[in-house]
Amino acid sequence: MEIQKLIILGVLKESSRHGYEIKKIINKELGIFTSLENKSIYYPLKIMERGGFIKKKAVKTPGKLPRYVYSITLRGNKEFVKLAMNALLSEKRPFIDIDIPLYFLPHLDRKEVLARVRLRKRFLEKVDKWLTANLEEGHKFSSHQKLLLRHHLNLLKAEENFLEDILRLIK
Repeated sequence: MEIQKLIILGVLKESSRHGYEIKKIINKELGIFTSLENKSIYYPLKIMERGGFIKKKAVKTPGKLPRYVYSITLRGNKEFVKLAMNALLSEKRPFIDIDIPLYFLPHLDRKEVLARVRLRKRFLEKVDKWLTANLEEGHKFSSHQKLLLRHHLNLLKAEENFLEDILRLIK
């Protein structure tokens, strides 16, 4: 919940937004950087509102149901900074789901593992192309966002090398 709270507060620091817009930004712009699954945005918004981190205001449009627009509070700003600073010092290592089945590799069918590792490799190649294209095109990303893209590209290259090691081991 802490990362989700950090993300939502960060999105609201940019500007006030309605729930669907927050969810769309998280999925479209931040989805590549986080494994956060945002099935319902309204539950975390309700919890954060109760905690005094955000506030909502009904905005009425003629002929439509009122929509709620959320904005960050002073308390939310303080919480955002605290969460961001804590995340910068996080001692958590990145855990990758592929590691667990590899631990149990002797118990898995070799041909099926090879097929899935090759599929994973193709997926990573697509992500690699996306990251590289977005870095080269001078896309809409700011310098700090491009730094994130380069970080993920470096992580991706390490995983691609690791997959090659797996393929060599299994063959």
